[in-house]
Amino acid sequence: MSTEVWWSSLAAADRDLLGLLDAAERARVESLVRSADRGRSLISAAMLRTAVAAHLGIAPADVVVDRTCAECGGPHGAPRIVGRGAEVPSVSVSHSGLLAVVALVPSGPVGVDVQRLADLGDPADGHAWATREALFKAGKPARGDVAISGLRPPLPGYAAVLVSPAGPASAPRITYWPRPIRA
Repeated sequence: MSTEVWWSSLAAADRDLLGLLDAAERARVESLVRSADRGRSLISAAMLRTAVAAHLGIAPADVVVDRTCAECGGPHGAPRIVGRGAEVPSVSVSHSGLLAVVALVPSGPVGVDVQRLADLGDPADGHAWATREALFKAGKPARGDVAISGLRPPLPGYAAVLVSPAGPASAPRITYWPRPIRA
């Protein structure tokens, strides 16, 4: 299976999605002060569980996400899927402004970043910014080991980049969750 990219927007935030999350994820969402930050966190966590569940053929509640920070041990690190004997995908999550994105690959390094251009000092730096972030999220792999691809965000005014394992070029499978995003 190829790389999968899932997009969503802040408009999809709904308190009912809290039921998809585990206790740590719900606590993280509720701890955020700004409503937009709570919405982005909620959408990202719920979409990650939904994407991995669809990939593995299981229920979102059965997806185990470990967010242990490698530096301090806190529950805010990059997400890692934990499996019980099954092949679990590598995942990456990003959100900015109104958009959230999840990328997953069957195995290997993956990183994704979306950046609202209006939030940058120089909007022309959007692609370079997103590339640096996606490479960092993929674990800073050697450039020859990965493919770096620009993504077309579903809304104007954003830059997005995907870093995935090198190999035969194929476009990622794109999913809009829970429905298409309109400008």
